[in-house]
This record gives sequence, C-alpha cells and structure tokens, in this order.
Amino acid sequence: MSFANGASSRMAKWRQMVLTLFPDMRLEVQRRDYSVHLVFFDLLQRVREAHQDSDLETLRRIYGFAEWCSEQRAKDLWNSAGVGFYEHLFDSHRSLWPEMVRWLSPRVVDDCMGLWELRLSEADMAEVRRLFAERRKPLHQEARQAMRGI
Repeated sequence: MSFANGASSRMAKWRQMVLTLFPDMRLEVQRRDYSVHLVFFDLLQRVREAHQDSDLETLRRIYGFAEWCSEQRAKDLWNSAGVGFYEHLFDSHRSLWPEMVRWLSPRVVDDCMGLWELRLSEADMAEVRRLFAERRKPLHQEARQAMRGI
C-alpha cells in the first residue's frame, strides 16, 4: 500500500476488504489517516441511503463488513463497528428501523443492546425491542454470504 508520503506497508485486512467491497472508496482507504472508524462513519450514511433505495447488494456488503469487524479480536475493529456503526443505526428515521433489524444477527443484537439502551429513549428502546421480537425473515445470513471469498 502506498501512502501519500511515499511510505509503504502491508495493507491491513480491513483495508483490503473495504477496497473489495467498496471500490469507490479507494482514495480514502489509501490515506494513512483514514481509520476503520471513519469507514463506519461513511458507511452509516450509505446504509441509510441503501435502505431508502432498497439496494440489497449494498446492504449485504455494508452489514457483512460490519459483522465481520465485530467478530474480530482487534479492539479497533470490533469497537469501531460497535460505536461507529451499530450504536448509531437507530439515529436513522424510524421508517427504516423495521428493515434495519432484519440485517442484525442475534450475536450483534446481544452485543449492542447495551449501547442502544444507553443511547435511545425508553420509548424508542421499547420500539426497537418490539421490532426485534416481531421481525420477519432475518437477512443477516445474506450479509455473511457477501463476505465469503474475501
């Protein structure tokens, strides 16, 4: 990987994955100061747009990458997925929530419930719990499939 100052190093796995899943982010990913936390800041806006546009392929890639990061041992990866992405999902318009919950695996829900409880009002948290209890066909397995072979 070449950085702007001419230094090079072996590219981190998360950077390789971002380049594969989101090739239009190449310029950002090649910047040394572009952290995985910044990736999630950018992906949070994309996931909202993808839900509004019913763009299933983009949703698969975003949720797949977020879940992959959340499963890693490296704190910067799982922490960035948690606080940079999952924690802020429900900042989105409530009309998107029913579809968002379909993309979250039971493990992610268990891991992030405390983040949502701290962040959301009691009424919003009650709505989130209701949506998880009543969600129709979960799609988190589709997100995992987007990560196969990467």
